[in-house]
Amino acid sequence: MSGTIGKAGRWFVAAWTVGAWAAVGCVVLVPSICSADDAAGVRFFESKIRPVLVKHCYECHSAESGKSKGGLRVDSRDALRRGGDSGPAVVPRSLERSTLYAAVLYGEDGSQMPPKGKLPEPVVADVRRWIEMGAPDPRVTEVAPAVRSEIDVEAGREFWAYRPVAKPTPPRATPWARTPIDRFVAASHVAQGVTPVADAEPGALVRRLFFVLTGLPPSPEDVAAWTARLDGAAWDDREEVVVALVDELLASPRYGERWGRHWMDVARFAESTGGDQNNVYQHAWRYRDWVIDAFNDDMPFDEFVKAQIAGDLLPIASDEEWGRNLVATGFLTIGVKLVGEEDQQKFFADLVDEQIDSTTRAFLGTTVACARCHDHVFDPIPQADYYALAGIFRSTETHFGLLKAHARQATTLVDASGLGLPAGTPALDGRERARLIAERDEARARLDDAMRRIRSGENVFRGALRRLRSQRDETEAALQAYDPDGTARVLVMGTQDRDFPLETRLLVRGEIDQPAQVVPRGLMQVLTPRGRSRLPRTVEGSGRLQLAEWIASEQNPLTARVMANRVWHWMVGRGLVRTTDDFGRTGDRPTHPALLDYLAARLVENDWSVKSLVREIALSRTWQLSSNHHEENFAVDPENAFLWRAHQRRLEAEAIRDAMLAVSGDLDLDRPVGTYLREVGEGGVGQNVFEPVIRGIVTTTRSVYLPRVRSVLPESLELFDAPDAGLVSGVRETTSSPLQALYLMNDPFVQERAGGFAKRLADAPAAGRVDRAHLLVFGRPPTERERRLGQAFLAGGGDLTSYCQALFCTAEFQLLD
Repeated sequence: MSGTIGKAGRWFVAAWTVGAWAAVGCVVLVPSICSADDAAGVRFFESKIRPVLVKHCYECHSAESGKSKGGLRVDSRDALRRGGDSGPAVVPRSLERSTLYAAVLYGEDGSQMPPKGKLPEPVVADVRRWIEMGAPDPRVTEVAPAVRSEIDVEAGREFWAYRPVAKPTPPRATPWARTPIDRFVAASHVAQGVTPVADAEPGALVRRLFFVLTGLPPSPEDVAAWTARLDGAAWDDREEVVVALVDELLASPRYGERWGRHWMDVARFAESTGGDQNNVYQHAWRYRDWVIDAFNDDMPFDEFVKAQIAGDLLPIASDEEWGRNLVATGFLTIGVKLVGEEDQQKFFADLVDEQIDSTTRAFLGTTVACARCHDHVFDPIPQADYYALAGIFRSTETHFGLLKAHARQATTLVDASGLGLPAGTPALDGRERARLIAERDEARARLDDAMRRIRSGENVFRGALRRLRSQRDETEAALQAYDPDGTARVLVMGTQDRDFPLETRLLVRGEIDQPAQVVPRGLMQVLTPRGRSRLPRTVEGSGRLQLAEWIASEQNPLTARVMANRVWHWMVGRGLVRTTDDFGRTGDRPTHPALLDYLAARLVENDWSVKSLVREIALSRTWQLSSNHHEENFAVDPENAFLWRAHQRRLEAEAIRDAMLAVSGDLDLDRPVGTYLREVGEGGVGQNVFEPVIRGIVTTTRSVYLPRVRSVLPESLELFDAPDAGLVSGVRETTSSPLQALYLMNDPFVQERAGGFAKRLADAPAAGRVDRAHLLVFGRPPTERERRLGQAFLAGGGDLTSYCQALFCTAEFQLLD
């Protein structure tokens, strides 16, 4: 099923009937007062239709029963007209479009209700007559009184995070400070009574730069070359060397893989829905690759923001650009979804809530979703602001895919064939296509046979019927993924605007059946000029473009601050605001507020270049400090909040795995085409897709390309605290458990890497193997004691592979000084 994308003039796979049910408001049932003209119709409904619905339908399709099978409820007029998975159940005066009528006819399409047997012909005739007369139904809606907010938004504007960013003048220069960043930090040293420790040793600095910027260890040759240039250099000369190294690393494709992975934590990137069924997203990998390319290309962060929220609506210069922008909107599609939810209206509300929460946390560091049920308890965000944003996302079609056979809630994907994107799937040859056609035809035939047996009065187990429909849908979907010539279609997770914006009502306590006043689409009041938070009614489309432009504006006080803080966190190991995803009253205050505003202003001044900000931080003396302990400083500032030394931190799970691959010589730096989940198939984990199959995927590519199925992360990532992507995760936990040590000692992956490491050392002279091992693993030569112990172990018949694995198990291998 396909159609045009309106003004964009592109083709896409049309959405399922989400719009039909999403457009209807929420209801509270009360008797209506009918006019004299309606009285006959209402009497007909009450005497002929309502009793049939109560007797045969309410058991599976009503609020009273707590069920809405197929997403359908029949206990209100609006619910009937909204319909379920198959579309509107009743369309007044249209028998052809009323799926309820088709079901009671017991047609051959498999939609047959009630399931226990066909209704008598006179009852079917009554349903027909009722629909033809306009489907009168007195079960209409009542709107709750308007909800008023008690939040003082004007007072809320005075909170530090909501004040405009004003670039501060750096404090007075000191002999220690080399850059403006250092001058802010030096002022805090004086104020807190701490003294900065010595600069990092050249070898430690080189290793730090490699890991922080690329996520990979330097080779011994890199360490030797750069350390020789740094040793004994005066500060000005040292700065030139560091600039050269930083620029080299920023230009490496490895930078985008490392920093793109940082953003994917924030974007809650995963390749499955999570939730109740955890269905696999077969096309999420496109967003992953787009993020990596964006960081490598140093896409200005304001453009990065707009592409992810409204890429499909941005001006374009080519089809290829439109294709890339469409992929960027995958940000809005990859979140957790309860795709087994029977109630479509609830599913839609939860989908919109997840999009609001992820968008505002990721870009604004603000927990707007806390205002879904009432005014925000801590921050100046009225409940109406939540529903103003909800109106924007409700007016958006979210194409996340899945098959109806596997998930009650599913949509199609956007067909982006011809827009310059890789297919990600090999083409079919004639024999393979013929096989798919044969499988599809066989599945259809088996289902048709079952339906004939049902019509003849034979009992067919409903579970078997569901399985046959699933097989038909799966084989049809497999065939539809290719053009007739066998070329793979380019399918994309992304967003599109609805034809018309949907009216959105505030929900009392967030309850779907308690609607209050209509809320115009709009933005957060506390971050907009007074009286200008709501979008004019003349705004066409969903309003996502206006939302994206507002978030990405220089005038927005949060966007640049939040991203500058994220960059500082990724560089230093701890944000100036430690709660990177919460700049509200329950979050931490900045330890260096003036420095944060300086960094935010610099980000904007440099055309929103993240690489420029990374470079500026890396060149500061603050960032180049050693991690040495200092007893007096520790007594004053045990958490190093005021940056008197570098934060020692454990490497992330991906960096530990990638470092083992690099040291062993096994690392494959080529980007895989598509996803490793292609071969596991479609469906839910534990139903159609099985966890051992996912965990059995073995590859030596970088960890950023590993399958990211929610709740089924690769063990190497799960044990070392990689997030499960249920929520925005700007800060990873760092735990220490016996399971980590057991993994490093016993896992076949680690043992194979140790074997590869040993083979590399076998080529070196026996007397130099310990030195070479330490240079590969730690980026430094061994101490005399380490050399003596290592040589004694190997000379005494110790296994070289065991020695290599022991080095992987050390704390130093996992830590970054």
